Amino acid sequence: MTTDYTISLSPSPNLRTTTLLSLTEGKKNLMDLRGDLNLSPTNISHLLRELEEHKCIRQDAERHYFLTNIGKIIANGLVDLNDTMETLYKFESFWLEHDLSAIPDHLLDCLGQLKDSHIISGTPVLIFKAYETVINLLREAKKIKVISSVLIPDIKLLFDMLAAEKDMRIILTADALHPSIEAVGLEQVRKAVQNDFKLHMLRQNLKIGFFVVTDRFMGFVPYRLDGTFDWSRDLLSCDKTAIDWGLALFNHYAEIAESVDLS
Repeated sequence: MTTDYTISLSPSPNLRTTTLLSLTEGKKNLMDLRGDLNLSPTNISHLLRELEEHKCIRQDAERHYFLTNIGKIIANGLVDLNDTMETLYKFESFWLEHDLSAIPDHLLDCLGQLKDSHIISGTPVLIFKAYETVINLLREAKKIKVISSVLIPDIKLLFDMLAAEKDMRIILTADALHPSIEAVGLEQVRKAVQNDFKLHMLRQNLKIGFFVVTDRFMGFVPYRLDGTFDWSRDLLSCDKTAIDWGLALFNHYAEIAESVDLS
C-alpha cells in the first residue's frame, strides 16, 4: 500500500500556494496571514492545520508561523513554476513557433530565468533590426560567447570589429564552420587565435540557430519549427539571471566542443 503525500486541496490550491509563498517573506502570525489570504478564522485555521500536518509549516514559541525545510523547498519550487509559466505565456508564440531541441532538459526546466527578457522583432522595412540590435550590444561587451549553426551575416566585418579586442569564444557546428572560416579568411582567423579568440566545433547536427551570451546580455534566435531560419525575432535579455542561464547553455556545449585545427 502506497502512502499519499499530496496535500488535499482545501480550501483551494491557490490559498495553499499563497500561504507558502507568503511565508517566504518571513515569520507571520495568524492575523498577518488572515490579512494576506482574506479568510475567515475557521477556514484559515483548517488551512494552517493541514499545512502543519504535512510538515510544511510550524509555529514558534510566540505563535508565529514559519516554513520548515520541506515548506521552503516546496515554496521555492512554486516560485520557479510561477516564473516558468510567466515566461512561457509572456512569449507564447516564440516558444510555440521555434525549435527548442538544442536546449537541454535541465535548462528547459529553468526557463523562468528568462522572464525578464523581451522580443526584438524586425519589420518589413527593417528586416535585420533584431540582428543589428545584437551587433550594437556586442560593441559594448567585453566577454563574448557565441554558438551558431548558421553563417552569421557580415561575419568578416563582425570578426574584424570584435575578435582583435574582445575575449571571444565561438562554437560552430561542422556545417557552419568551413563557410565561416572561408568568409573571414584563414589567415585572419589564425591571427586572432593568437590573442584571446577561441574557435570550437560541434560535430553533432545541432539546430540551435544563433545564440550569444556576454557579460552584458543574452540573445537567442532559434530555427523555426519548419526548419527555416530568419533574423526577424530575437529573444533578448540584460537581466543577470538570464545571462547566467545563457552561460549555462554555452558551457553545456563547450564541454563537448572540439578545438579547431587551423594548421
